Formats: sequence, C-alpha cells, structure tokens
Amino acid sequence: MKKRLFSGALLALVFSVFTFVSCSSDDNSTTQEPSEGGGEGDPNKELVERYVIGASASSTSLLLTVQDLKKGSISVNGNGVNALGTTVYTHGGNRAYVFEYRKGDPSGSQSWLLNDKGQLTMNTKLDLPTREEFIASMGKYMIATTGGVTLDGEDPNSNKAQAFNFIDGATGEVAFTSYVNVQEIAEKGEYANFAGLETIGNNRFVMAIEPMKLNSESTTSDHRDSAWLAIFKFNENAENENDKVVLEKVVKSDKMSFAVARYRSSRISTIGKAGDGNVYLFSPNATDSKGVPFSSKPSAVIKFDSKKGDFDPGYYYDLEAISGTKVYKAFAIGGENFLLNMFVEPSNASNRAPANKLAVFNVITGDFKWVEGLPEAENIAVAGTPFVENEEVFIPVTAESKSNVYVLDPNTATVTKGLEIKDLGDGSIGTIGKISNK
Repeated sequence: MKKRLFSGALLALVFSVFTFVSCSSDDNSTTQEPSEGGGEGDPNKELVERYVIGASASSTSLLLTVQDLKKGSISVNGNGVNALGTTVYTHGGNRAYVFEYRKGDPSGSQSWLLNDKGQLTMNTKLDLPTREEFIASMGKYMIATTGGVTLDGEDPNSNKAQAFNFIDGATGEVAFTSYVNVQEIAEKGEYANFAGLETIGNNRFVMAIEPMKLNSESTTSDHRDSAWLAIFKFNENAENENDKVVLEKVVKSDKMSFAVARYRSSRISTIGKAGDGNVYLFSPNATDSKGVPFSSKPSAVIKFDSKKGDFDPGYYYDLEAISGTKVYKAFAIGGENFLLNMFVEPSNASNRAPANKLAVFNVITGDFKWVEGLPEAENIAVAGTPFVENEEVFIPVTAESKSNVYVLDPNTATVTKGLEIKDLGDGSIGTIGKISNK
C-alpha cells in the first residue's frame, strides 16, 4: 500500500467550517484584526458556541469552527483562519489559545475570541519571555512552562531552572514569570526536566520528572528504574516573582521508570488526573533504535494520592504484561478511564516508532480494552489528543484514506465515525476545544 508522507507539524490544529449535509458553514468570513482583550462577555446577548479544531495543511496552521463533531464534513480549503499553532487550549469558556514552538527561541502566543456571528477574532498576539513546552489552565491564569533555562548570568551547565510564564487568561498578556531551580532536586549530579502539568487543589500542581545528568556531554540518567513527581505551590501574593512558584517536595517510586515520553527531542506528558482527583503516572519504558529498553522495569502505571501528597504504595499495574506492548501517551477522559496510545510493537518503542494502537484503561478496576472501529494502526498517521465534553469523548484521527473525528464510548471501547476533515494533504488534525461568545 502506498503511504502518505506527513509533515513534521503533527500536532498542528486546523479551525474551519464547510457546508456539507447537516454541517452548516460558520466560518466563511472570519476577522483577524486584534480586538480589545479582557473582561467578561455580555450576559444578555444570545449564546453562540463553536467547536474549534486545529489542523495543519500545506505547512499552514489553521483554526476551523464547527457546530457539530458527530456528523458532516469540512474542508481546509478556503476555510478557517491562519494561526500560530494547531494545539488549542481554552480558558474561561470564551477564549481559545494557541502557541508557536520555535525550538530554542521564545514562543509566540495567540488568543482568540468568538463573535456573535460564530466567527473567530484575534484577541492578542505576543511573544513569551521563553519557549513553551506544557500549557495548563490554573485559576485566572494560563501557565506556559519550559525547562532548559538558566538563571541570568549563570554558567549554562549549572543553576538550571524551569520557567513558569503566567498568562492572564482574560487579557492574554503575560502577568509574570517565575523561575525555579531544578538542579539536583531528584538525584545528585542530575537536574530535572519536566513533562505534564496537573492541578491538585490548594494552589498546588504537579509535574513528572525526567532526570538528566548535569554533565553536558551526557543526555541520559544513571537512575532509570525510578519515577518522580514534583509538587509545586503557587502563591500569587508573594512580592518576588520567583517566590510565586515554590517547589514543595519531590516524591519517588521504585515501582517503574519515569513517566515521560519523547517525540524526537520533545517531551510528552504521560500523566493525568482522574475523576477521583488522584494523578496517575504511566511509564513508557521506551527502547532505543535497536530495541533495547531504557529501563529494567516494564511499562506500567502508578498512582499519586493527591490528598496524602505521596504515591499509593499498594497501587501498580504492569501494562506491558496486560497489553503485550508499551504505553506511549495517556489521556484522562473522564471518571475512571484513560485513553492510551500504545506502541504497535514493544520491541520498537523508540521516540519515532508507530504508536497508534488505542486502548481504554480503567485505573480503578484495571480493565484494559483495545479500541474497536478505528482504521488499522498501520493506516493511522496521527491519533490525536481526545476532547471530552460532558461524558462524550471525541478523538481526532488523521488516516491514510479519510481523516475524521471519532466518537468514543469508553465503556465499550468502541468508536463511531463523526465529522470528516477534508483536503489535509500531508497535514494532520490537531486538537479540539470549545468556546462561546460570552
């Protein structure tokens, strides 16, 4: 079978609207002039809501808007608005954010509003103080965080820090940036890189640690058989910006390897918060290009008890034994369930290996089901981040023949085909969000 060639912008998102059968056109005259940011919408005006879909097509990032994810189709040709990125984050129910990753350079940030006609209007566009790797909404802020930075004037091989950019969710402006020293917080002679960000209440959030040697000549770790989670506390009232985010403690488990995946040089989150409020960590235990596992511990899952602030010593599932392969990505999809992207072959679990076999895992019962109704894994180019609305789960899938949003029933692990995204070429569907005009 002749395979499609896909561009590197696999996380790109497209937003656009196209009239087809029962999918009406919402996006045929979008406005891209910056508008005044901030403030709440008029509560008296008629409510207008749209799903925002990111996508890449012909090396262009687009945002599309549609009213229905379950049926119809939309073409990227002539629809949507050009945007900085294709991964959509929403804040406050009425703002959509996208970010532009620029390798080592500071990232671009862009926020969008929905007008009364259901069209996207650009709210803000600016450069962040640093690049971004992980984004999360926390209270009135969007947190954009990255590692690999050093404190001003310091040797690049010492005093390594994590930067936390706090963006005012209403205005789109950067309110402040906090830097936290992450050198030797997990193990001596190593510093912490992070992946994932989950809030756990009481102004606290957690991130998974990938340890790295401080020696710039080495990019690996001497501690491959453990997992760590860092607990941070946010104090908005602190006078010094660098005191607004404080590392409270680091917890460690020797049940599995660390809960961080890789795509090329980028770190991928494999943690998520379930409906019980606890954070579950999934270890890929990836392999190198020759099939040699990174750790002696199998791909597995452990639980962080958010109330106790530590790992649950009695919780552990060996996912490699259960599934016959390794986990690559993990997404909380409501209640007790996670959607897992699994490597097609456990002996080929490197950072570019196919990982398009999907499964639903119940973190309470340990029940594991392969998802049925999708194209064959070899025909899937990208199985994207699921979008959860109430109890419905939507999965964007870029495939060999047709690319669709699929509707997942977590209880049966079966999907039905929904909205089709047409004319992607060598592009892909990104992520999905939903915003309103008020």
